[in-house]
Amino acid sequence: MKRRQLKLWASLAISVAACSMALSQGFYAESSSSDEPEQVTTIYYMPKMLKTIDGNGSSFTIFRFDKETMYTIKPEERTYTAVTFDEMKAMMTKARAGMDEFMAKQLESATPEEKERIKESMAMMSPQGASRQPVQQVVATGEHKTISGYACEKYIVKRDGKEVETIWATKNVGEFKSMKRDLQDISDRLASTLGIKNGVDGWYKEIDGFPIQTESDGSVETVTKLQRKSIPLSEFEVPAGYTKEEDEMMENIEE
Repeated sequence: MKRRQLKLWASLAISVAACSMALSQGFYAESSSSDEPEQVTTIYYMPKMLKTIDGNGSSFTIFRFDKETMYTIKPEERTYTAVTFDEMKAMMTKARAGMDEFMAKQLESATPEEKERIKESMAMMSPQGASRQPVQQVVATGEHKTISGYACEKYIVKRDGKEVETIWATKNVGEFKSMKRDLQDISDRLASTLGIKNGVDGWYKEIDGFPIQTESDGSVETVTKLQRKSIPLSEFEVPAGYTKEEDEMMENIEE
């Protein structure tokens, strides 16, 4: 689950940042990972709209920030789910409440040592614990190399003193700085929805360049193709004839 979340944030950061040319235009991009088997992510982007297709395309995700809704599409089944940002927030609230109830029951029969561990876990999973601001530091190493045809500089991202990510970024992908506001807006909205005070990974704030390669959690994500072009609205809509299904997490909330 953690690897999946990291990959989603990395794809989000790469995709929004890559639209560094003109806000009226979008882009198409492909990135590959070092996972076995190799995973290829296809990205379509227009302002306020993002579509990511992972691996074999058995399902893909559409973020419509203009509608504050996330869609999950399953082509083989010709079905889709739609969850609004407000519904996501409700999911997180109920999930936390359920976990608190479970932990409280565990405390009743736990040994003194187990109780201490459970209490620590409960503190970390609380909104206060989850929102603790880590100390982040971005270090420019001065190292350079060419990746996917772009001259890149190496940056090390540290959180609480621990190296967690390596970013190879280039300054040769247009007006990247103009896109930071867009990425920050999306990051802040998602963070608020999910109840995360710090937002998604924020290294882009301190790196002067577009990330061509991101190394984290033992995985390497590399942009291999990037094309600036206008993407038709149809790419960000549910295909005609698909049946809407209730999201499993939404069903749990309504019970």
